[in-house]
Amino acid sequence: MTEVKRIEWTEELKTSHAGLDTQHKELLTMVNELGEAIQQGRGAATMKRIFACALAYADWHFRYEEELAAKYQCPIAERNSKEHEAFRQLIATFEQQYKAARAAELAGQGNPEALEALAVTFHKRLVDWTFHHIAVVDKQIGEYVSAVMANEAKMATAC
Repeated sequence: MTEVKRIEWTEELKTSHAGLDTQHKELLTMVNELGEAIQQGRGAATMKRIFACALAYADWHFRYEEELAAKYQCPIAERNSKEHEAFRQLIATFEQQYKAARAAELAGQGNPEALEALAVTFHKRLVDWTFHHIAVVDKQIGEYVSAVMANEAKMATAC
């Protein structure tokens, strides 16, 4: 059985913005689901579904996050957008590798272990990107937006 790292929701990942935190927990669930499938020898089959789920998540969550950062003129909005693009590229790269390995397997030129190994590598990259992005970039966005919102609320009640 292959050991994989699980991402647990910790203080380090909290962004100070409830909406972001709720959505981030969904991403952690998806990444951890792939990890559990790998441990059960079903990584390759699950990986194919995770590609579609990850891209769907990216569409709605990244849009929400980028609109939030723009609305409150967050100073790291551009860095955030670039990291989101890197996530989409990560998914696309592994999806291409999956399709190539799967085609080779179907043609009798590959082996199932190659697909499982690809799932392990994909999971590791997802864990690394997810943890870094939330703990570093999204945390700054959440804290910044929450501070601006609190300041706006304070100003509104001061009048």
